Amino acid sequence: MDDRDRRVRRVLWAVLAANLAVTAIKLAVGWWTGALAVLADGVHAMLDSSSNIVGLVGLWLAARPPDADHPYGHRRFETLAAATIGLLIVGGLASVTTGLIETLRAGRSAARASWASAALVAFTIGANVVVSWYEARRGRELSSPILLADAGHTRSDALGATAVLASFAGVALGYWWADPLAAVIVVVLIAKTAYGILRTNLGVLADEARLDPDAVREVALRIEGVRGAHKVRSRGALDHVHVDLHIHVDPEMSVARAHDLTHAVADEVRRSFPSVADVVIHTEPADGREKAG
Repeated sequence: MDDRDRRVRRVLWAVLAANLAVTAIKLAVGWWTGALAVLADGVHAMLDSSSNIVGLVGLWLAARPPDADHPYGHRRFETLAAATIGLLIVGGLASVTTGLIETLRAGRSAARASWASAALVAFTIGANVVVSWYEARRGRELSSPILLADAGHTRSDALGATAVLASFAGVALGYWWADPLAAVIVVVLIAKTAYGILRTNLGVLADEARLDPDAVREVALRIEGVRGAHKVRSRGALDHVHVDLHIHVDPEMSVARAHDLTHAVADEVRRSFPSVADVVIHTEPADGREKAG
């Protein structure tokens, strides 16, 4: 495991500890007050903790070196873990929605809000905001899809808790519908988070293009001797991009010179795009039509 992966793991362990504490507080408040919104948000927070565990397992698998069965390495396990976090959120969303519908059909008395319960929920909002900010910052610094996905999950948790706090005020003023309304808001926020995480990470698994082909082509053409470039493709995770392209060279160029030129292009692509992990280049003789490619 390299230094980057070790730093991502440290962040995940710290966030897991914080999420477990927040989960315990929300579930306890939800049980004590009988608030639908708090119970829904408690389940949401529980998913935060489970997603941290999934992230740790995925990161451990992704850190394994290339082998005969996985010549490109295991980096996609990190992306797969991030997508799994999105699926976990969808599962929690279904559970919360079902419970909300059944409870509303059965009918129940208004939640018992108090200053103490409101203070505890306010505390969890502050904790989630700090955790989300820290995790997102580290995720950007380390280009980690797991940290970025988990930060989005935690951020939606903070927004959900804010809706819960507002529902306490509504219940205290006699508006019984404030609690189920806040629960619905929490459900919508959970759904939005799941969509964003799945959209980003399923794109990586489906080999969505990571770099602008024209930008890569311009980099290749900086190297003296390269007459053209085409068939530029890229795929992979944000921090582990694979690129392949074709370049055109003088038909009379020696094999040794063409070999050196190919390596120079690969080095320039890596220098210009630090996220690139591998570059595969097919070198062709120029035939006068290279600019059309």
